Amino acid sequence: MIEEFFKNEIAVVNNELKKYFAQLLKTEKDILLQDFITQLEEFILNEKAKRIHPVLLNAAYAGIINPMYLEDSIEQIREVSIAVELLHSGHLIHDDLLDDDKIRRDKPTFHEQLKNELDQVYKERNLSNKNEVIGLYGRDMSILGGSQGYLLGLDIIKSSKFPEQLKLLAINEYTEAMDYIMKGQLIEEYMNYNNITMSLEQYLNIAEYQKARIFEKSTKIGAILAKGNLHYQIKPLSEAMLQIGQAHSIRDDILDLEDDIKGKQKKIIYILAVQNTDEDQSKRLNELYYKKKLTKNDIDEVKDIFTKTNALMIAEHLAKNLLEQARNYLRDIYPDLNRKEKVFFNIFSDFVYFREY
Repeated sequence: MIEEFFKNEIAVVNNELKKYFAQLLKTEKDILLQDFITQLEEFILNEKAKRIHPVLLNAAYAGIINPMYLEDSIEQIREVSIAVELLHSGHLIHDDLLDDDKIRRDKPTFHEQLKNELDQVYKERNLSNKNEVIGLYGRDMSILGGSQGYLLGLDIIKSSKFPEQLKLLAINEYTEAMDYIMKGQLIEEYMNYNNITMSLEQYLNIAEYQKARIFEKSTKIGAILAKGNLHYQIKPLSEAMLQIGQAHSIRDDILDLEDDIKGKQKKIIYILAVQNTDEDQSKRLNELYYKKKLTKNDIDEVKDIFTKTNALMIAEHLAKNLLEQARNYLRDIYPDLNRKEKVFFNIFSDFVYFREY
């Protein structure tokens, strides 16, 4: 059921994004900025994007608004919903750049996309430092592109037709989401460059800042614009999404386990394993993670240590406990969500736990 729901909602979001970029290109007169907007559009309009954040925003709005008024305001909220997709896209652009990732959703990451474009421009030029120039271009334009994504999303909320007071509240949540994202990235990069192994608490904080808070803020913006009750509807819904967002991060790391081992990423499975290793296992993990490149046997050995220390099982239990807390918060919402959206949010929590992608 939820797959069909997402399929329909993703189609709606993609249509809104196409309309938005068409209007943006129409109003922008500078040819260079038009080219940049086209590049941004190409990256964001990836058919494999999950569009979770605008779907959550729309579902929160539809779950709280009086059904009698939904039809009259559905277009307005759909236009606003893509603001959080632009926020999320800006985050992905910066995150991919910091991690030097090459592929996102089976296509080049934004900085790689831009590098490929400039490589074509320079194809016939014999420059001694061509690769360096191309690399700097991808880096610099991605820094700007990610920031532009944040600001475009903010402008969408500002320009919407909702009452000013509601827009101010929504903007406050949006800017708080930006703040959380940046703090999470700052902490993560600081720890990476100083070779600090995260504690479980630090991992959950970063998961909250970089994923759970965007889930929560997307949902909260929808609920605010629907004029939800702050204490009895918005607060428990927000708390539920924080738990679901953290569980989503854990599930991502479980699904990406082999890639994270190859990249020697010290995520939750590694953190939990280290807490339960004996002296020999700890020494061996340390040796493997300092190797320049891991072989298949090395990867299997790391997996074996993770299994013997029960790290995978503990991570699964942790995600399951977070989702149970989320369901408790969803039960606290009063007046309750409209029937369709109530079903959606409860199934969404199960989807996060059982998904295989």
